[in-house]
Amino acid sequence: MSETLTTLLSSPAPPPFIHLHHPHHPAAYAVPPLPARCVLARVDAIEHHSPRLLFSGILHRVSEALGAGVAGEVTTWDGFARALRDMWDHRDGRRRMNGSATAKGPGTGKGKGKETDKLANGNGHALGNGHENGVVEIGGVDEERTVVVVVTKAERLRTVLGAGWAVMTRLAELTGVPACVVLASTIPWDELRPARADALEPINVYLPPLTREDTLRHLLPASDHPLWPRFLDLLLATLSSLLPSSPPIELAHLASALWPIYTSSLPPHIEQLSLARPYPDPSDPLPHSSSMAIPLAAAAESLIPRLTGAVQFTEALLPRPGDMAGMGLAKRSVPRPPPLEVPMVGKYLLVAAYCGSYNPAKTDLRLFGRAVGPDGKKKKGGGTRRAGYGRVRMGKVPQRLLGPKPFPLDRLLALFAALYAEHAERPPDLQPFPDDYESDDSMDGESPLDTNGNRGGSWLVSAEERKRRDDKRKARDNEVEERWEDEVWHLTMSVKLWGMIPELEAEGLLRRISPMDRLDNVMLRSEIDYEAAKTLARELKINLDEYLYEAVM
Repeated sequence: MSETLTTLLSSPAPPPFIHLHHPHHPAAYAVPPLPARCVLARVDAIEHHSPRLLFSGILHRVSEALGAGVAGEVTTWDGFARALRDMWDHRDGRRRMNGSATAKGPGTGKGKGKETDKLANGNGHALGNGHENGVVEIGGVDEERTVVVVVTKAERLRTVLGAGWAVMTRLAELTGVPACVVLASTIPWDELRPARADALEPINVYLPPLTREDTLRHLLPASDHPLWPRFLDLLLATLSSLLPSSPPIELAHLASALWPIYTSSLPPHIEQLSLARPYPDPSDPLPHSSSMAIPLAAAAESLIPRLTGAVQFTEALLPRPGDMAGMGLAKRSVPRPPPLEVPMVGKYLLVAAYCGSYNPAKTDLRLFGRAVGPDGKKKKGGGTRRAGYGRVRMGKVPQRLLGPKPFPLDRLLALFAALYAEHAERPPDLQPFPDDYESDDSMDGESPLDTNGNRGGSWLVSAEERKRRDDKRKARDNEVEERWEDEVWHLTMSVKLWGMIPELEAEGLLRRISPMDRLDNVMLRSEIDYEAAKTLARELKINLDEYLYEAVM
């Protein structure tokens, strides 16, 4: 368990390298609170995705803990090792003398006396040993401090530092600083081990999944109500299989929302509830008649994926005085999250990003292309759809279960242009002409007379004249389409549209997978689910399933 890691780091001489394997726990809760003697520098290998960010992040956290001043940015291992050594030698504003060397003052020289350098702590008191020869010795608690570098998502170090990432495992050896490196990862060390075998052999610490008894031990002290253990048993029996990692944290969030609903239908015992007196028999509390079927089902759909807050969930499903036997509870529902407040162009971008994350790139031409039909007009869809649309081959996992995939920026712009050109509202001067529009009425003057002396009788026009009118109509339609495509292209390449992509990233609707400092080959990923994408497509009058390679059932 996590006590093993705490015990190892509490030792006066901790191991230089520890591998923390936590496949059942998220990285945010895998590392326990460390002893006070540890100078903690915790970084994430996904957030710090370059050597400059990784080294600078570690130095910045160490400098804050040691009080060694603001650390600068470094890009190489040599610069990182020198900076870390300087911070350790000058920690808390002090200068550490190696061994029993004699310190010379600024006036030391030929014919000048020797002066003694004294180290001062934060209160200005001298920390020397009192020797007149100027020997400075630093001992006590400060000598026992250890720099602990915790790297979460350590499987990404190979991408961040390249083939030489194993140098991080020898931090104490190469810098001379009492340091311990903890690599926290969800994969075992045998898969993380470098191929050249140039890394130290770590002390492996495995965090097993929490048992039912461990979970109850974390949650039972939260309340002394007699029904609290029975309520926890109900949560574990119904929702524990649906919870992600770290069940105590998730169960505490669910309990805060479901506990008021669970106890709302208990009989009002004034002596027990208002005066906080114990029940007559705590081992056998009074039975309750609350129906938890609807709240538990709603919690699995809204609370676990964090679509609704705990307070809003409780207020929506808490029985009211007018409800009879829970009948009013069935008529209420959990409030849906507010709609996304993004501009119209941003909605097209989000729908295009969702299609780009869940469709193979080879299907873009078939689903988003525009071909010329038998009548000479451009129609959406470059070809016929595959047989069995919406079905998946045997043995192949659907993409909707695997999650979104990253895609390049130019593909997002191409899908946006296809959707916007097909479904956006056009200006009045770029509206397509109807099929029965007579071009000769506005371009060739008067039409010929029919048998009744009336003009405009197209059934009397000869075949040559009809062909000439059709050619003019097609030329006019093609001109309008080209002008509209030019408008869409200018919008796609505009600064306004490109500036909207970082705004969507800041709102958590898009995510950049490539490094932030990379300007070419920018990789993005959609962060909205199917329901949100379908809601946006419905507002844009788009049938989303027509643009998905695998129809979401």
